[in-house]
Amino acid sequence: MLSFAVFDDAGDGRFVPGTDWDTADAYLFGPDSIPVPAEVRFDDGRIVCEKASAEAAGLAIAFPPPRRSDATIAVDAEEPGLSLVLATCLLPERPAPYLLSLECARQRLMTLLNKLEDWQLFDLPADSEAMAALEAARLAFTEALVSHRLDAKGSLYSSEAERLARRALSLAVEASDHLVRVHTARAFRERASGSGYLAATGKAPGSPVPAGPPVKSPNDTGLVLPGKPAIAASVNPSQFSPAAQQAVANSSDYLAVPLRWRELEPDEGRYSFAPTDRWIEWAIRRAKMQVFAGPVISFSRSDVPDWLYIWEHDYETLREVIYEHVKNVITRYRRTVPRWTVLSGLNRNENVQLTFEQMMDLTRMTMLLVRKLHPQGKMQIEVDHPSAGQPGHRARALPGFLYAEMVQQAGIGVDAWAVRLQLERPQPGEVGRDLMALSAALDRYALLDRPLSITAIAPAAEPGAPPPAEQDRRWLERAFELIVSKPSVISVTWHERDLPPGAKGPVPGSVIDASGGPKPTIRALAELRRRIREVRANPSQQTEVPA
Repeated sequence: MLSFAVFDDAGDGRFVPGTDWDTADAYLFGPDSIPVPAEVRFDDGRIVCEKASAEAAGLAIAFPPPRRSDATIAVDAEEPGLSLVLATCLLPERPAPYLLSLECARQRLMTLLNKLEDWQLFDLPADSEAMAALEAARLAFTEALVSHRLDAKGSLYSSEAERLARRALSLAVEASDHLVRVHTARAFRERASGSGYLAATGKAPGSPVPAGPPVKSPNDTGLVLPGKPAIAASVNPSQFSPAAQQAVANSSDYLAVPLRWRELEPDEGRYSFAPTDRWIEWAIRRAKMQVFAGPVISFSRSDVPDWLYIWEHDYETLREVIYEHVKNVITRYRRTVPRWTVLSGLNRNENVQLTFEQMMDLTRMTMLLVRKLHPQGKMQIEVDHPSAGQPGHRARALPGFLYAEMVQQAGIGVDAWAVRLQLERPQPGEVGRDLMALSAALDRYALLDRPLSITAIAPAAEPGAPPPAEQDRRWLERAFELIVSKPSVISVTWHERDLPPGAKGPVPGSVIDASGGPKPTIRALAELRRRIREVRANPSQQTEVPA
């Protein structure tokens, strides 16, 4: 059994044993971050984790819990007061509880040291902001480590131990924010100019950047792609107006058009392709853009037609229906769409439940069918990477990275992996992940040795909601900049989260606001696209969007 002592902030620098910590989204994980089946509960000042295996495991949990509004852990150095999902290292079982804040600080410092090596940032001067913050966090952790002791009963720690451990954790999170800023600034220039690709191919700095194939990074952290990353905003096919067309033209390198099954086939056997046809025709004939389409199959509530639920528990019939739908869509658009997102979110296994064998069979069948119908097309599968919590709470769900590994090990050909991220900035009292966690997730998917296409999802705004605050816009801009700086990212597609059927709200996927102007996120994309284009590159550098 694993257990962790937790404390609440009583004010005036005092901490008291925790009361009623929320463990709804907490989970245990083992090697390779694979969730471990376990019961995680709060019990008398401790988080108790009951698992069947005696193997070492780590705990991921919202820290502080989301019910508190006085959290002391910061999303970045400028914005204190936001709760984060933090994790511990893999820990062996023992009778005495661990101190949760100290173990989270230990894991964050380990991540920082690993990223210094992965990102090759050991050349930073000791007096730089990032290295100074890291040193402060290391010293604070050492002080907390040598001072914490169990109380006389051997079950809880002192208030002073918690205070020192929280200070170390806060400084470690602050240091990670500084390090991400430095890494993003350096990697952005290398990616946009092509110098990173030159270094990976062993060519001299300043040489022309060839339009060659992706290569392995020198430190074996994934692929390094030539050319500049492509950026686009996903459109809503039903909203076709001059304002929407102009917004897409100003912000996008390609047209990203969703293929929601609910809209394409509202009644079984009766298709409605007209809205999608209009956008694709505009992109090819007027905007001279390439078209990336999909997902063709998605089981999210906003995509599944109502009539499909009839076959929810009859897999053989469901498989035949999916086969016919994929064949109809690919056959219609294979001459105009060079890149397809074939499947989306199967790893989450929600809404329409599948066994693992059915999940893999459906993946293999759809990918082989698309490859047969469109041999020259590029195929990618989209996985959902949640911002908080993991799919371990649902039966037969898989983490995105594990599902991707299994698909590749099964010999199912995938040209790229699309990773669906939730990028809204967490608000005080809510749970989220900081930019270091986002960066670490992208680095992990890069180990699949396939190009990455990132689907960045913005929050669905409520009717009459005020525009995003400056902090929200800046956080989103930093997240986008971090994503496009990654050498394995081929494209970034902004996608507004779809509202489920019947929900009230603005037009989902709209690129323009009620006034007819581009949404703030679209303006941020246009600015990022401009910055990427303006980075000085060699004359022969590949600038076209990869097909």
